Amino acid sequence: MKKMLLSLAVSAALAGCGGGETLEDVKNDTTPVSPTISVKFDPSGGVISVPNDILLSGTQDGTLNLPDEMSGVKDGEGNPLVTRASYANPSIVIGALDGWSTQMPYVIDMTTPNGLTLDAQSVMTPGSVRIFEVAMGGPLQTDEDCAQVPSGIACKPIAELQFGPDGDFVTMANSTGNGLAIIPVKPFKPETTYITVLTKGLKDSKGQSVDASSTYTLLRQDAPLVTDAQKSLQAVIRSYEGAVTAAGSVSKEEIIYTAAMTTQSTGHALAATKQLLAAKLQGGANPVVAVPAQPVITVADALAGKVPDAILPAFRSVRLLQGQIQLPQYLSQPKNKDISALADTYWQARCDSAVAVAGYAAQAGGLPEPTEPNDIACNTLSGGKLRDLGLDGTKFLTKYNPIPKEQWLANVPVQITMPADESQRPEGGWPVVILQHGITSKKEDMLGLTLSLTQAGFATVAIDHPMHGARGLDIDGDGTDDFNASTGSVLSYMNLTSLLVARDNLKQSAADLMGLRLGLNFINLASGGQVNFNTQQVSYLGHSLGSIVGPSFLAQTNTPLNPAIDGFFKVESAALASGGSGIANFLIESKSFGPFVQGSVLSSAGNLASQAFNTYLQEGAIADCGALAAVQSEFVSCAYATFRAGLEAAEDTATLALIDGTVTQFGFAAQTALGSADPLNYAASVKALQTPVYMSVVTGGVDGNAADLVIPPTTERSFLSGSLPLAGFMGLMPASETQMSQDGTPGSYVVKFSQGHHSSILTTGFDERAGGTAAGHAAASLEMQTQVASFLKSKGLVLQVSNPDVVAN
Repeated sequence: MKKMLLSLAVSAALAGCGGGETLEDVKNDTTPVSPTISVKFDPSGGVISVPNDILLSGTQDGTLNLPDEMSGVKDGEGNPLVTRASYANPSIVIGALDGWSTQMPYVIDMTTPNGLTLDAQSVMTPGSVRIFEVAMGGPLQTDEDCAQVPSGIACKPIAELQFGPDGDFVTMANSTGNGLAIIPVKPFKPETTYITVLTKGLKDSKGQSVDASSTYTLLRQDAPLVTDAQKSLQAVIRSYEGAVTAAGSVSKEEIIYTAAMTTQSTGHALAATKQLLAAKLQGGANPVVAVPAQPVITVADALAGKVPDAILPAFRSVRLLQGQIQLPQYLSQPKNKDISALADTYWQARCDSAVAVAGYAAQAGGLPEPTEPNDIACNTLSGGKLRDLGLDGTKFLTKYNPIPKEQWLANVPVQITMPADESQRPEGGWPVVILQHGITSKKEDMLGLTLSLTQAGFATVAIDHPMHGARGLDIDGDGTDDFNASTGSVLSYMNLTSLLVARDNLKQSAADLMGLRLGLNFINLASGGQVNFNTQQVSYLGHSLGSIVGPSFLAQTNTPLNPAIDGFFKVESAALASGGSGIANFLIESKSFGPFVQGSVLSSAGNLASQAFNTYLQEGAIADCGALAAVQSEFVSCAYATFRAGLEAAEDTATLALIDGTVTQFGFAAQTALGSADPLNYAASVKALQTPVYMSVVTGGVDGNAADLVIPPTTERSFLSGSLPLAGFMGLMPASETQMSQDGTPGSYVVKFSQGHHSSILTTGFDERAGGTAAGHAAASLEMQTQVASFLKSKGLVLQVSNPDVVAN
């Protein structure tokens, strides 16, 4: 795993190639000036700060072009030098994306002569750093005026973002004074271009204004440069300045730097999976939850020996059944059982990118009539925008290429519960709650919730996430799963070695939930009379990972598609327990997963700190952490914590800084890669759809009870990461007492718990790692389940708070 460089080398072809003077030649002809701080910007020298849309220059498929990425280039035998598996490398993973993160802080680096640093106060002064939303040019733009403007050229300003903690972003100098960080307070819009502007309001430690780099000064000038490549980049920079000055709030004389970034698309691929499911429905090949004839058993039979004897009899009121559903899988299967075999199993588009198709049509003067089956399908499904002409070798899923290729059909076991007392069944059948478990867990672990839901009159259905529980993969056929996050390595799902696979595991979870929701509509007919469910009254309850994929599932399943079938997908209300957004950032800071994530990243980084850590893993860690060697995540976590503690004791600040920098760089790449599956990017849709949502978050504080150790309520790395930011952007209102609608309008609420732990929604058991008391944990569990039942039963009209002693204000 190569280190992801935040200052990326850029091909010299962007700024000077094909003969004639280079930018370096022109710079050498200019008169030197006295040393001042300047913004690092020198494409011909190989350095820019990211995010930067210069890396979209020359794209053939609408994705970013990374320096280490040579997509489409082949060796002497005709084999591609960069394969799908190559994108497991964090140094090029962003090259598979159609834009940048909507939520990651980013850094703009400075050239600082000896003795000079950025003045921190000037960095935080309004007007020193500005951000503008702009419309870009290009033939695929929906704005008619901008469609006539060349691609990559800024067309016109839309709005300026607001600076400050109550606005859209804040800024700060880094600790060494040689760069500034731009930190989003609100997420950027997906699929939107923003131009970051630095002005002369930025000062150095002597009070002098920061300068533009000599390269930037040349590119912004009116006089044309020499080569076509130089003129092209010059036109780009001048269009940026033209767009932001057209807004009327900043002048060209104030500007020392501009850079555009286009944020990546988010929901297109998941929306396409819903459309594909709808097409199956219309064609009669839709998923169906089938329930074969089976003996009558209860949840008490399944939980015997797993819950206290005192409460086991109560679960006899909950009948337990097993069903099955066939769900389309867009993840391909690995070719062998090594973890590296997962690297190329991420989703692949079915068609050629619209960018490639448009480019081909422009050169050829049109497109041939489709004749091959998949080409016909691509043409039909996209309204003529997509084709399969062999133009796009990588077929990355983007806004320009959103239809995923179905790889196989999975036979997925379905866990079903319902009240055993049929005499209480409503006339229309039992309403249903879809349950979704957490990372490394399995559907059976959700059975503890079924008693309170049964008492509220609900049936439940649950499936495993991909690579969990009954859905592990046995590649060699020996009867033992080779990839199963429930029984083996968490990396089977939370794949740190291939971030695109980690992203698409999350998407597959959401797509599976949509398939399950659709299949529920036919469960009564497919059960031989064993169940009678009201499939028009369906809610959702997700825990941990189930809470993370919940917003993307809700946003897609509840978005109107066709009035005739929208009810088949509708989810009326949802409860999310212990979830969060900003996945990469909260994983790095997680008390439970953080040391494992950081240790795994360090082990694969390939730098001097990595070499030292790997040596320790083979030697000292065996003595220090050998008792945990049987469980990879626990061993790596222990080794990393011990290794780091040794560095801190030795005051080895240089190595610690290298480790922190490595983790930060990985976090940037990881969050950018995971972005289209991150729940924050679906929060606004959930809010706009007005789906009633309840969320529980353990913030701790009573009797030494810690905040959630797995997914922190907030993080230091980002304002947008953790449980509470996600709740806020979904529009959930804080609640610490009973809520009841006065006008029939449902509400959405987040409740903070002063006691309990990450899995309290599932169990009354005590987790000593979280601190607090056993009585407090048990009380929090009962209160969480009571709140969920009241909220889902009333569809958001009522939230019952019965025990305020475990609820934080």
